[in-house]
Amino acid sequence: MAAGRGTALLVTLAMLAATAAWAADDAVARAMQLYDKRHYRDAARTLETALPSLEPGRQAAASLTLGIVYLGTAELHRELSQSATPIQLEYLRAIAAIRGPGASRLASLYLGQTLLENGRPADAIKVLERFAAEAGVEPGLRAQAVAHLGLAHFRRKDAATARALWNSLEARDPQTKATLAAVYSRAGITEPAPVALADAVLKDIGERPATLVRQKLIGVYTRAGLTARALALLEQTDLKAPSSTEVLGPAKVINFYDPALLGELAMLYRHASRLALERAAADARVKGTAEYYLGAAFLEAGDGERALQATRAFLALPGAPPAYRNRARVREATAQSLLARRADGGSAWAALARDTAADPELLADIVAACVRHRLQCTEIEPRAVRAAEAGERRKTAALNAALGTYHLRRGDLPRAVAYLESARDKSHKNRIEANDPVLLVNLAEAYYRSTQFSESLEIYFEMSQQFPVVRRLQEPLQGVYSMTHKSAGDVKIF
Repeated sequence: MAAGRGTALLVTLAMLAATAAWAADDAVARAMQLYDKRHYRDAARTLETALPSLEPGRQAAASLTLGIVYLGTAELHRELSQSATPIQLEYLRAIAAIRGPGASRLASLYLGQTLLENGRPADAIKVLERFAAEAGVEPGLRAQAVAHLGLAHFRRKDAATARALWNSLEARDPQTKATLAAVYSRAGITEPAPVALADAVLKDIGERPATLVRQKLIGVYTRAGLTARALALLEQTDLKAPSSTEVLGPAKVINFYDPALLGELAMLYRHASRLALERAAADARVKGTAEYYLGAAFLEAGDGERALQATRAFLALPGAPPAYRNRARVREATAQSLLARRADGGSAWAALARDTAADPELLADIVAACVRHRLQCTEIEPRAVRAAEAGERRKTAALNAALGTYHLRRGDLPRAVAYLESARDKSHKNRIEANDPVLLVNLAEAYYRSTQFSESLEIYFEMSQQFPVVRRLQEPLQGVYSMTHKSAGDVKIF
């Protein structure tokens, strides 16, 4: 995890930033303690609240720390988004297939949206068209289906059909207006202007609770570059709340969640991280550290060119700790591979690995980069395996986590579970204070794909105490578990 290893971050700040203002600033110290415990939102709030009143000399260190916190949060939400889709698809397909009394109508609407989010617009069109054509569908729900149907056609390069569908809608209620603003934003439409539409919707709803509306509009402001407004809207949004709830009987209540939100939150936190780190980089006292993390932030966003620029700026500094120089060299090789559009970054990794063939931290970074950016690092994996087997478990935890994720993405579930379990802190099991949340998300996904549903649900339950968005994975998986065991009833989790 690029933004992880909080204790190492303290060392980096001390060695590269070396500023008495940072050491003396209680807000930064408190935030760093919260970040080290993986209480990301609390850490960010601490800094967001303190920054406006800090003396100018202290603001750079606070912005640097805030950027690092946002980067870790972005990585977590990206992994949550990736893990959520297969669970949601399995659950929604199962309940959408039920016919007769007690059948769900909303399942098809959300199945269509999830297929669209999964990059399958043709399949989404079939499902959404059937839903929109059903008799008795509420006008607001039909409008949501048509809006997403337009986006599906737009994704298939049929802009004419998309616009015809969107123009057919009478956007009178806030939900329809918010949905249209969201699909226009995702399609890159500038007329009608998504931000103007979003502003009008928020003015219309005022202080009223409107979960679907607020969740839909976060991405609109983020894409428009209005990061501060998106973060402010996020603070007003209940992330535990479903977009829709369907009551099918006295013992059967189903919650539905917007499948796009996790990815949009990851995008928001990426943008917020970059802005905070760029503010920090303007101060010479923390510029080197900020460039180091900017390289990671740009790489997280898939911007190889700017990642390369920031990483090389860091590498040009004298006296940087060797471990951080090596991690920066991994980012440099990754960015070069992305820019060259090579399918195999193995040669670049091999040159790095020859220098420190037995360094589990470096190998972990290389394997993680291969997985994250889908590079076929076939020369490195055997070396990483040997290093993991030969090293002490405490020193190879990051490498085991990277190898576990590598095998998870390749579909080798037994090896994925074995490596990821080895990386987890056995004495604290699923506690986020002792484990990287990204590790726990990947282990939960490996358990789910191995049909070890109870083990996966244990992780999600523990994580949901600190990260309420995890309910978007927890509830569908509970539904899958209930149906697998032929257990009828309410799948809500409290």
